[in-house]
Amino acid sequence: MTKSLDVPESNADVIAASEVRLRALLIATSDVIYSMSADWRVMRELDGRGFLKDAKEPTIDWKSNNVHPEDLDKVNAAIDEAIKEKKIFQLEHRVLRVDGTPGWTFSRAVPILDDQDQIIEWFGTASDITERKNTEEALRISRVLSDQQKRVYETITSNTPDLMYVFDLNYRFTYANSALLSMWGKTWDTAIGKKLLENGYEPWHAEMHEREIDQIIKTKQPIRGEVSFPHAILGRRVYDYILTPVLNEQGEVEAVAGTTRDITERKQWEEALATGAEELQAINEEMAATNEELAASNEVLTTTNEKLALVNQELLIAKQKVEEAQAAFRLAVSAANFGTWFIHSVTREFITDARLKELFGYYPEEPLSIEQATAQITEEYRDYASSTLENAIYNNGDYDITYPVIGFHDHKLRWLRAIGNLKVDPSGTFSAFTGVVMDITEQHLAAAEIKHAEENLRMAIDAAGLGTYYINAAERIFVVSAKLKEFFGYFPEDEVTYDAAINQIHPDYRQEVVNSIESAFTKGTRFDMEYPIIGYHDGKTRWVRGIGEVQHREGTNYFTGLIHEITEKKLDEIRKNDFIGMVSHELKTPLTSMKGYIQLLLVKLKKQEDDFFIGALEKANGQVTKMTSMINGFLNLSRLESGKIHIDLKKFDLALLVKEVELEFLATTLGHQLLFEPIESSFVNADREKIGQVIHNLISNAIKYSPSGSSISIACYSANGLANISIKDHGMGIKSDDLPKIFDRYYRVEGNHMFSISGFGIGLYLCSEIINRHEGKIWAESEFGKGSTFGFSLAKVYNQ
Repeated sequence: MTKSLDVPESNADVIAASEVRLRALLIATSDVIYSMSADWRVMRELDGRGFLKDAKEPTIDWKSNNVHPEDLDKVNAAIDEAIKEKKIFQLEHRVLRVDGTPGWTFSRAVPILDDQDQIIEWFGTASDITERKNTEEALRISRVLSDQQKRVYETITSNTPDLMYVFDLNYRFTYANSALLSMWGKTWDTAIGKKLLENGYEPWHAEMHEREIDQIIKTKQPIRGEVSFPHAILGRRVYDYILTPVLNEQGEVEAVAGTTRDITERKQWEEALATGAEELQAINEEMAATNEELAASNEVLTTTNEKLALVNQELLIAKQKVEEAQAAFRLAVSAANFGTWFIHSVTREFITDARLKELFGYYPEEPLSIEQATAQITEEYRDYASSTLENAIYNNGDYDITYPVIGFHDHKLRWLRAIGNLKVDPSGTFSAFTGVVMDITEQHLAAAEIKHAEENLRMAIDAAGLGTYYINAAERIFVVSAKLKEFFGYFPEDEVTYDAAINQIHPDYRQEVVNSIESAFTKGTRFDMEYPIIGYHDGKTRWVRGIGEVQHREGTNYFTGLIHEITEKKLDEIRKNDFIGMVSHELKTPLTSMKGYIQLLLVKLKKQEDDFFIGALEKANGQVTKMTSMINGFLNLSRLESGKIHIDLKKFDLALLVKEVELEFLATTLGHQLLFEPIESSFVNADREKIGQVIHNLISNAIKYSPSGSSISIACYSANGLANISIKDHGMGIKSDDLPKIFDRYYRVEGNHMFSISGFGIGLYLCSEIINRHEGKIWAESEFGKGSTFGFSLAKVYNQ
């Protein structure tokens, strides 16, 4: 700030004139103008312009009126510094706007000095920068969230070499993992938000992906392909990619995620394999031609001798390489606990180390000749081992042989693997044969045992007519036997995929099979189902039983199993169930009429007070009731096993159902004390009628298998999100061996009971099936001779 000049006018006139000009300038250029006393204690004037509260008169409350409380210390510090150094005050800080809401301002005040260089007043301006600061804060939060999301993505994808990325609907990259950025040779900031062309993709490549993104948006289906394009460091590479839609809550595509895997090495391997196959074919053709030449002319012998000479020359060259590797070889032999030997082809000198002698059952200090070592080889392998060794020594033959030996002193059986190489002296006067022997007894015996077990298993599977399969959990690779293909109506040479096999399952059972297999993968449950298959080629319907479970091997989950045909057995069951259903249905009508006549006779006889006939008719009525109950059970069983039983799910209070059952039993049950515990309200989503049948059946069983006069406790309670029903009796109980089979179809506990109870063993089976079809759990606990507790649980729902 320049001091006032010494001019004819008085200081007051100069200041007044300057103030007029300054105010005019401030009015033209600023949002808010104000003036302050020299110590900033008094605000003399404030034109708030609708942003801050106006101050038409001097006030000392300007800080509490205008400055945000949390920035008061910062403002005071800036004022003190400006006063102390007599410099311009400028600061961005929060304020309280006219409406009381917080805002931001950039305030700037200039000190007015007198001719003694003392501050006499401050003039200032304040600009409303609230919108800019809010924008900066939103940008800062957005950057924090973006950085956080980037870190999360990078953490998830940092351990994979695959390229992972996300497009928005305008083909812009919204995410790229480290592997992809490295391939581009770019950073996050230079790549994200850019389109394919901007990130270095060739025009044809960018257009191809844009068309694919458009198709995914249209169809909501993933796309997989293979493409070749340049890597920033490795050059042109071959990639396998898959683009997958990302759906929002409305099921619309909001982004497209992609994963790309470098398959260059695999492609090169495939090409090399194809080339190798061609070369092998050429070699085979050459060998065939050579065989023809051998049969036609002795000239082939000359050619063979020339080739042998070339082989000898190559051996001379290889000798130098062998010598260079001898030091490393000795270290490897020592570490592997191998035995070593040396044979002179002329003198037959045989030099061995202590380990080799030990393997043949000799002591370290004993001499060992070739003949002695050969004598320890078992008789069935001895001639083969000797001839192979002689051929290797004198004809440069291959020597990699496995044979058993019996130790000379310890008589221990060992399986040995011997590997040798011929080494020719540069002068050609002699050759040396050197090699190693290793003990592979454990590996050989284990391999033999495994092979034997596999052969037994294969024969058992073939004899039983079983189809086998396994499914890789990750890629769903499906490997099947010829028998399984036959079950599914395929020819032995057909390729059968997992999806193709699933499509041949009858539509009524297909989803249940898929769900069970997925449950096995995710929960480790055992797969055991019976279902029909429609043959692919022959259209024949076959019933099969599939059994399988998940196994873990070499870091991968596999679903393995067996399938065998049960068509005849299943058709018999269907015919049996149809017959039972038909007979049971036909019997209901005459039984209903009989019951009506008996009840009518009871009404008439009670008026005549004939106790004998009344008692007889009541017993007959009870027998008809029992027979009706049995027929209803057979009808339900037939419907259940034929898939015709229907579960009508509705939300209801289980406690009210138990209350209805309580009123029914208390009115009709004599000779037993039924104790219904206090009932807790529990809403479930289930078939009310069928759950009522389960409760009724379990209570009836408790009455049937309990002595007269005993008590039966019935409870309805909640635990762990489940609604539970339990029925406890003090009857005969169930043996521990029978308990696991108590819910099996037609199973009845036999022998060693206090009294005999009639029945067909279908009641508990029906209860179990009904509860299982509700995805609930049914159980039984018992102590033989003291009583049993039966119960079931259903998922509880909550009243909204």
